[in-house]
Amino acid sequence: MTDSKSVAIIGDHEVTVFDRSQYDENGYDPTADDVQAASADHNKIFRASYGKEIHYQRLALESRKAWALEDEKRRSTKQNDSRNVELFVNSGMLRIQPSDHLAVLEKETLANMQRDGLRDTQFVKSDPADCERADKLGWKDKILNFHIPDSESTYEAVLDSLAGFVRCSNACAHYQKVAADKGVKFHLGPQQGAVDYLVKVKSDLEPSKDKVTGLKTKDGVIHDADAVVVAAGSFSTQILPELSYHLESSAGSLGTFKIDKRNTELWDKYSPERFPVMTWKSTPRDTSGKDTGSIYVLPRTPEGLVKIGYRGIKWTNFQPAPQDTPFTQDGQWSVPLPAEECSILPEPAVYAIKQFVSIFLPEFENTPFFSTKLCWYTDSLDNSFVIDHVPTYAEKSVFVCTGGSGHGAKFLPVLGKHAADIFENGDKSSSPMRPFWRWRPDAPRRNGLEEGPGGPRDISHN
Repeated sequence: MTDSKSVAIIGDHEVTVFDRSQYDENGYDPTADDVQAASADHNKIFRASYGKEIHYQRLALESRKAWALEDEKRRSTKQNDSRNVELFVNSGMLRIQPSDHLAVLEKETLANMQRDGLRDTQFVKSDPADCERADKLGWKDKILNFHIPDSESTYEAVLDSLAGFVRCSNACAHYQKVAADKGVKFHLGPQQGAVDYLVKVKSDLEPSKDKVTGLKTKDGVIHDADAVVVAAGSFSTQILPELSYHLESSAGSLGTFKIDKRNTELWDKYSPERFPVMTWKSTPRDTSGKDTGSIYVLPRTPEGLVKIGYRGIKWTNFQPAPQDTPFTQDGQWSVPLPAEECSILPEPAVYAIKQFVSIFLPEFENTPFFSTKLCWYTDSLDNSFVIDHVPTYAEKSVFVCTGGSGHGAKFLPVLGKHAADIFENGDKSSSPMRPFWRWRPDAPRRNGLEEGPGGPRDISHN
């Protein structure tokens, strides 16, 4: 388990965080050699568009308010850093449709926006009334028009004025400081921060189960705890193999271009002030209603980086699992590749990104990537988090907070509040997310997790 990530222990009303990455030195810089977590990347999309899943729409809107309040607090107390003041940037997001009409998922999203009284924040490109409203509100220039290849039509699109992006690496560094100021202790680095194993004893209260009493780090120190919280993203299963049925580590493909600041035309065009986040599903949902993945691009960063992400294929890396792993597929499970092997993208990802660039970012069509990277996510059975006590351990000694499935970063300011409520109150939690995040042993293995080793997503033998 040399790649163990974040684990927290709780005891005597104290919280201690363990992480193998040296975040106190690298400041969550996504270019640091040991930073693999997708949530610590330069930027991640903020959206409240979730089709029929109105509970996630509402959670995102709750989080949006929290981001805005945190940014206001940072401005008033000058808690900015050298990279940028704002953690949340309301650049808008253009949801480009697969064709010249609205897709099913988009219609579901617009219906739920209408239900919550937010339809006026959404601007459908083909709707004259929406475009007129966008013009009055200063959004019209971000309703971009793109021709469908080999067709006289243009792609339908919806501009979402609630959306934008979050500066994730900045946000992680900021909230680490907030936590430290509140008394949370951090053990960081490949020795004192890396978890070797969880310490277990037989429970006196529940003799058929083990109780976790702490953890041992790679430096040989045992840390006692009343409860252990595993919040380790795509490394969670390696710390807690009981998660092996519920989660799968998968990689998204990232490519970046870099704009020279002296190229003022491109620098201005792709700035957050002028360019929205853009997403595009090149194919519609299949007959079962499953989303087939999308490609997205974000406005340039202050350093000039334009990031394109592809999640149409969620790559896996199947390796032999430990013998006592509760669930395996042919004796294997997917785990993240070592960081040094994550800079090369699989060919289908390169092809998909280049197709996207040729249609939507023509200035970069013949430009080599500035960088490429596989970022590791944690896919759950149904794209919902797994936030609950682990029932196979006694006395509520183990709690998990994982399964972000590629869409968790936007919830950072409020995720802890909901998780803490569930941690403290279990089934009596007041969080509306409780039924969606519970431990789900009865959930069928879907969302691609049923494929297993040797499938089209498995890059372990490439």
